[in-house]
Amino acid sequence: MEVMINYGEKKLTLKLPDDITFAEFKHDSGGTIVEFDSFIQTLETAEGDLFSIDDADLYVVNDAYRPTPTKTILEWLKSEGKLNSNAIFLISTGCHKAPTKKQMYNIFGELYDTIHDRVFVHDSRDINSMVSVGEDRLSGEVYLNRYYVEAQKVVVIGSVEPHYFAGFTGGRKSIFPGLCNYDTVVRNHQLATSQKAAPLKLDGNPIEEHFRFLMRLIPTEKILSIQIVQGEKGEMAGIFCGDINSSFEQAKTLSCELFGKEVENKYDLLFAEVRPPLDGNLYQLQKSLENCQTVVKDGGNIMLFSPCREGIGEDNFYRLAERWRPDADDGLSDSFGIHKLRRVYDIGRRININLFSELPEGVSDKVFFNSVIKPQAVVDKYVISKMDVCLVRDAGHTVMITKN
Repeated sequence: MEVMINYGEKKLTLKLPDDITFAEFKHDSGGTIVEFDSFIQTLETAEGDLFSIDDADLYVVNDAYRPTPTKTILEWLKSEGKLNSNAIFLISTGCHKAPTKKQMYNIFGELYDTIHDRVFVHDSRDINSMVSVGEDRLSGEVYLNRYYVEAQKVVVIGSVEPHYFAGFTGGRKSIFPGLCNYDTVVRNHQLATSQKAAPLKLDGNPIEEHFRFLMRLIPTEKILSIQIVQGEKGEMAGIFCGDINSSFEQAKTLSCELFGKEVENKYDLLFAEVRPPLDGNLYQLQKSLENCQTVVKDGGNIMLFSPCREGIGEDNFYRLAERWRPDADDGLSDSFGIHKLRRVYDIGRRININLFSELPEGVSDKVFFNSVIKPQAVVDKYVISKMDVCLVRDAGHTVMITKN
């Protein structure tokens, strides 16, 4: 039998034995598209329970690293006369870089021309721009952006999708780690070395447990939350408005329905098709690996297909990989980014991680992805009669789950 795999702009064909068991999976497209009238109706219900959104003095929005349709939401609010002309806009960055001017327009659209002097970017290293809100359960001081602390009525605009170690994006993540200090983010991300931190998983996830503790340090009744779930092509499949917990829970449920694929049994070999924009570099690959690896049998193989035409992505991450040794006490265990390396290393001890890309041979091996030059040769080596094989399309957004 032949299997076609999308690879950048190309299509690859692999030949497999006819007597294997083969399955193919892909996340749902969404189907329903939420329009303006439906959004306003949902928002007005939330306003009745919380406060009138045009009284908000602060809007917390995502940076350019999330595909949140912030500009559409703000345009809808403005057209309905619900956007306070004096409100401040605070970009939730976590430890990401500040948006460029081009990215500002991607976030805000043409509205940026009229609000740019009221737009502020959170800087996790600028402790003077933050206020202490107490200690977390790891005995670390927690600081939060001063604009958030001093605001009376806050609107949080987020999007909810699977996250490879936090379970989901959205909701509480706009505040923690979005608006807190660097050291708190590092303490949180160190918990991601646990394999209990996984996509679509909240209960028992140490990252989520830390988030829940952090959220108890601050008042949340002043937040009106708008959480969006997007479909395959960026369409709004669901918009949920209300307090930050209920809106997130509703969006999380829909996100599970769209992106989670449950299977009865595990597979000997899994092909993971990585699609744009996540196929751009090596750094982005991890999401696709994490989304699929749990349904591969112990000792089995996963093969990822990603051109990585942009190269390795994060230079700091790759330099850290050159120095880090899994079993060495080298003083790097607390470094930001170690959680990514540790997770891939640990997964690679259970299954074989293979990558077909355009990276120079050996580059991906430094971060524990085995370089593949000829995919068919790997197939011929590992695939035998009666083997269980599957293909996961758009693996960066399709989360595989075993029932057991």
